[in-house]
Amino acid sequence: MRAPRKVFAASLAVLFVAARSAAAPVPGSSPAEAGPRICFSLVARPALDGERPIGAGPAVRSETPGLRLRPRLARAWSEWGAFVTVSSVNYWLSNSFPEDADYRLTLDDQVRRLAFLDGVKFDSNQFSLNWSHILGGALYYQFGRTNHTSWPAALLMSVAGSTWWETIGEPKEVVAINDQIITGLGGFPVGEAWYQASQFLLHRPAFLERALSVINPFLLINRWLDRRDAAIRAYDQPGWHDFSVFVGGRRLASDGSAARTDLYLGVRTRLIELAEYGRPGEVHRRFKDTAVSELGFDIAVQNGRAAETRWAAQAVPWGWFDQRIDRDGNGHSLMFGFGSAFEFFKKRPLADYDATPVPVKSDLSRLHLDEPRAFTDKLAILHVAGPVLDWTIFRRGLRLRTVVEGYGDFGLINATALNDYSAVHPVAGLWTTVFYYGYFYGFGGSGAASFSLDYRGLEARGRAETGVWSSARFLDRFQTEVTNRARIVDARTLFRGGLGWTLPRTSLKIFADLEYVRRGGRLDGVKAARVETKTYVGLAFSF
Repeated sequence: MRAPRKVFAASLAVLFVAARSAAAPVPGSSPAEAGPRICFSLVARPALDGERPIGAGPAVRSETPGLRLRPRLARAWSEWGAFVTVSSVNYWLSNSFPEDADYRLTLDDQVRRLAFLDGVKFDSNQFSLNWSHILGGALYYQFGRTNHTSWPAALLMSVAGSTWWETIGEPKEVVAINDQIITGLGGFPVGEAWYQASQFLLHRPAFLERALSVINPFLLINRWLDRRDAAIRAYDQPGWHDFSVFVGGRRLASDGSAARTDLYLGVRTRLIELAEYGRPGEVHRRFKDTAVSELGFDIAVQNGRAAETRWAAQAVPWGWFDQRIDRDGNGHSLMFGFGSAFEFFKKRPLADYDATPVPVKSDLSRLHLDEPRAFTDKLAILHVAGPVLDWTIFRRGLRLRTVVEGYGDFGLINATALNDYSAVHPVAGLWTTVFYYGYFYGFGGSGAASFSLDYRGLEARGRAETGVWSSARFLDRFQTEVTNRARIVDARTLFRGGLGWTLPRTSLKIFADLEYVRRGGRLDGVKAARVETKTYVGLAFSF
């Protein structure tokens, strides 16, 4: 445990120095201008004489009002074309994934594969490979978005990139239904949140914050190409933001296991892009570009190894905005839109065949089929689309934000009941990915409700969410070998609540959270459930 303690201590030191720097005067500024820079919070306070109300943001919303970069469609598609061409040629020359070769490069095979849809199936790849396709979709998406296209045009590039890869890039393999959904449609929530976060960083006043925009090299490259355009500095500052890094400890208690303590750290960005948000006045309009985006990553570390990893992204690109706030800062803001999201969660594997997946049709002795399965939990869920209601109440000294959302889902879901099922039943004949890797392709739905209450530096927050997913029982890559077509159903329920306090005259926040998670599942009459309770305490730095 010495290494995590050293990392924890070093992280606290970095956060403290960052907070001191954030509060330090800007060289050359007047004493009035050199006051402490306190991170934006949903805390409202009465405006002083001549001061704009809290939450109103800067007086000038755009660096170059009235100017907008025109879409560079030709350049976007040229970059897209160069990337898919190089990727495809590299794949062809390297003879990648020989175990997936189901079709030859002959006219008969390719006509059967594509024209007669014989190749349209769910593939049999391992979890770590299949979930990561969403990163490819987000990359295709950047070719459009960083060339100033609309989000629908960028989404089209994501879908086109996925389709190219499934039909032309991998001509020897099945046209994977799961990859088309995860890569094509999943490119939007991850790609848009990535784009918005990097745009925000690129337009921050501090050099270090701007330097962090390197997380999106496509944005930096295309910005450099547009350096002579007068509109290059055009950017409307978000109406509200919270970009924070955090470090602390986590205490995990679960059924049948001894409680343990882990190092806990991560980063999160939340942006409300509507420039009018939180500002006095009345607004009634429809929005067609992203109004809300979130991107977050956190990890729990034990003995130098990741015990749990999770990250999530969300974007709400279309809907209606209604706001009424008086000069005293009292009123409300209401957004109703349609959004999309993605979340990934993975526990550290325990079994060798879970940590180092066994390729299909290879050495089955590595699966130790004479023993019950020992897969650990993992999820990769694309919340394809659904309604999002975002409502904020403003009062002097207090703000309450409530968000309710619901989605239709497609995901890669760990079969919770599989380990118990395998203790009394053979797993041979189950769906291919369940047999080899412990997860299934599932369709379902999920919903969540959350709130954040801020009052003068104090914060209370809570979230409740639930989801249910049922296995896809058709078009397995080896459908004829699936002799046990049992339906698999899995569910997750999560409750999380916490408190936070921003230290006066700093950008540091002390936080404490409590989380309850229940995972349950059913496989051919066998039911299983697992409950975990997690306690988090730590320190966050916001800018």
